[in-house]
Amino acid sequence: MAFGARRPLTIPVWLAVPPLFATAVLGLTGLGGVLLDADWRVTLSAALFGPAAAVTAVLAHGVEWKLRWQRLWIGLGYPLVVFSCGLVLNDVSLPPALAMVTGVPALIILVVVVARDRNKVVPIA
Repeated sequence: MAFGARRPLTIPVWLAVPPLFATAVLGLTGLGGVLLDADWRVTLSAALFGPAAAVTAVLAHGVEWKLRWQRLWIGLGYPLVVFSCGLVLNDVSLPPALAMVTGVPALIILVVVVARDRNKVVPIA
């Protein structure tokens, strides 16, 4: 498998990933409920925030940290905070239409952020 040149993530982009990821998943679930005309409510849970925390922890390795202590405290602490939010917000339910209205814009923002990041010009060292 060939790997391209890795570009480091900026800290603000890395901080935005878990809320955008969780909201996008929530929105897609809500969209499914609206399209199927299902009689269920979309639930915030640790099962939603757990993968968001995992994605955040994996991406922490590729962040352009300014100081060494940031890698340890923020890089490990923020995924724990994201997962803790999932434990605190466990069983909070939303109507599918509200989840869709909040989640679809988050999905669009996430796609735009990824597309812009992929189109960055990387200077040759």
